[in-house]
Amino acid sequence: MRTHKGLILVSLLGLAGSALAQTANFDAFPEGAIGRDFTNGGIRFYNYNNRLDPPPSMLVAERATGTLSGQPNFTAPNTLGFGGYSPGEGAAFTRFGSMEIAPAAGTATFASINVYDFGNGGGVTLTLEASLEGVIVATDTVTLPGGFNIHHSLLTIANEEFDHLLLRAGPSPSDVVFMLVDTVTVAFEGRLTLDPPSPGRAGVNNTLSAHGATPGERVHFVYSLRSGSTNIPGCPGVVVDMVGPTILGSDPANGMGEAELVFFVPNAARNRRVLFQAVERSSCEVSNLVDHVFQ
Repeated sequence: MRTHKGLILVSLLGLAGSALAQTANFDAFPEGAIGRDFTNGGIRFYNYNNRLDPPPSMLVAERATGTLSGQPNFTAPNTLGFGGYSPGEGAAFTRFGSMEIAPAAGTATFASINVYDFGNGGGVTLTLEASLEGVIVATDTVTLPGGFNIHHSLLTIANEEFDHLLLRAGPSPSDVVFMLVDTVTVAFEGRLTLDPPSPGRAGVNNTLSAHGATPGERVHFVYSLRSGSTNIPGCPGVVVDMVGPTILGSDPANGMGEAELVFFVPNAARNRRVLFQAVERSSCEVSNLVDHVFQ
């Protein structure tokens, strides 16, 4: 992992690529009920169950700016809530048992989902389960600490082909978690994917994490304050989705195809919109565009 001291401007030369990644952040919906089965950012969410009899099954957009500002990977204003919501800037952590998630089309190789829980008993788990043609191929499980504090979890599936995801509370099939979801990303085979900066706040060190890189190859992390398109020398027809991109730093991918960059975000960046992408020069791969406002 490479650590970088600050946002130093470096010219972008010889970097390229394009990526196919889908991200759902639920911010385009008005607060309130979305539906029982909907697609956001190319990702389908359906079959929610809160493990009551009969189970309400409505998914909602929950405005959470007043509750989750400063939490890692939260993109204001909305989160995904379950069964009900609290109008206004304050969010209600709602009852969750399970939910199915799927790419709108195709077979994916990476997924990440950000969960924010509150008021749960210790020992309850959340599991993200990936399957291909009905066969489970990978899982990621976190055990929640419990207590009346907001707790953030990032569940990830990487380097496995899948066409379906199940997010479920456990370990018992009757267990539930009171929680919200935000920033769900799905990426497709052979594609470089970039997570939002964590914790996403100014005045502290932040981490950018890339997945799906070629092991051993160097991943460059670039940023800009302006959206648009910039051609990449050496990779005809390939662009980064920003104007005036600069290199923040780089890191060689490990054996799992993951690379990280730790960098300091000055206080002057608070409330500023910054665009990020990851680039693997050797393969002309560019990640999804991350559009982030630092808290």
